[in-house]
Amino acid sequence: MTPPTPPAPPSSPPDGAAEFLFVGNATLLIRYGRLTLLTDPNFLHRGQYAYLGKGLMSRRLTEPAPAVSEIPSDLDAVVLSHLHGDHWDRVARRRLDRSLPIITTPHASRRLQGIHGFSRATGLPTWHDHVLVNDRSQVRITALPGRHAPAVGSGCCRR
Repeated sequence: MTPPTPPAPPSSPPDGAAEFLFVGNATLLIRYGRLTLLTDPNFLHRGQYAYLGKGLMSRRLTEPAPAVSEIPSDLDAVVLSHLHGDHWDRVARRRLDRSLPIITTPHASRRLQGIHGFSRATGLPTWHDHVLVNDRSQVRITALPGRHAPAVGSGCCRR
């Protein structure tokens, strides 16, 4: 049985407020003023596999809510933390508008522009920022240093 579709967020939240719709994994639909952002788009269905790189795969455990076809057409940008299949899947790659701005890492930006044809992908080096503006609303996105997995020897993940 398919779960009911959540109601669409209103056109814009009250002044000074933001609205977040959890889609699944790291995917959020964010509305702030007149801006609409999508983070780490992953729309695979339950049971489908995402390629993570270096031979690793991950299986989606739940359905996305909403589906990619239900994402508002007025997206201002995608914020992509990194280019792995559980944060940027084949559904997003095939279904999102190639002219949509994507704010991401320099490596992901080069691949998105060169291989996948997303002409407005912008790669932010660590500590650099990018400002998105729509009408009187603006948001600053700053690239922070990150590590995808715990450091070797941290004791987090014993073998």
